[in-house]
Amino acid sequence: MIKQRSVNQITGIKSSSVRVNRHRADWRGWKFMWPFALVFTFVFIIPILYAIYISFFQKQMVGGTQFVGINNYIRLFHDQQFWSSVGRVALFTAVQVPIMLFLSAAMALALDSMKLHGAKFFRISTFLPYAVPAVVSTLVWGFMYGAKYGLVGSLNDWLGTNLDVLSPSVLLAAIGNIVTWEFTGYNMLIFYSSLSTIPHSLYEAA
Repeated sequence: MIKQRSVNQITGIKSSSVRVNRHRADWRGWKFMWPFALVFTFVFIIPILYAIYISFFQKQMVGGTQFVGINNYIRLFHDQQFWSSVGRVALFTAVQVPIMLFLSAAMALALDSMKLHGAKFFRISTFLPYAVPAVVSTLVWGFMYGAKYGLVGSLNDWLGTNLDVLSPSVLLAAIGNIVTWEFTGYNMLIFYSSLSTIPHSLYEAA
């Protein structure tokens, strides 16, 4: 009886402590997140709020900055160039994003199949474009797209063609090619990290 009472007392203490801890706020996760949250607030949130604030004002040659309310938005929605740019961005998104995600998913499935030779080199080489700085990528692709002195220009001299990928008619496709090259490896790693959590015994069972 004494042993049983002592065990009940011990288990009662443990269960009560568990109950208390269950209702206690755990701030350990926020301690790890606050450096990123602070940078995110100052770099992303505050500039957006400030941009929304100054959109209600207009600078004039005479009178300085004046509050105009939503007049700037009314002028924007009546501007045909704005709607033309919205259409081009929508077209770019509708074409480029599915192609990029399809390539990313295909490469992730190839890595997850464990039948790909040189998987480590393939994974690093496909992710490397995302790690290249934007300035370097712009210089590299600008040289490749050059119709006179770049790679395209060399192909024109060799084949006797007059291809210009920087012309307005195909410029959107040229930009989509750059974006696909840069972000396919990044999305591939996201797909691959999700696929790696699936046990291979399920594939064998299927």
